[in-house]
Amino acid sequence: MNPFELDWLVRRLEHVAQRMEQMHLDRYLRYVHNWRRRLLMDFLGGIVRGVGFSVGFTVLGALLLYILRNIALANLPVIGEFLAELVRIVEQKL
Repeated sequence: MNPFELDWLVRRLEHVAQRMEQMHLDRYLRYVHNWRRRLLMDFLGGIVRGVGFSVGFTVLGALLLYILRNIALANLPVIGEFLAELVRIVEQKL
């Protein structure tokens, strides 16, 4: 191996080592091997996603119901009757 190839190889290894430090690979490997922490974090992440989904669905449903109510109050001939009936059914179930 000539000195140029060896120098290139050393620079490349230093670059790879620097990139691994920037990626915090050591912290990631500790996280992966700690199954209790990983289980807790995945569980909490699932709870947060579920709550976010529920709140978002509720807000969008309320917004849709508000829009449908306003359309029904506008007394549009065909759509108004259908939407009025739909809003009345939904309000009875709540």
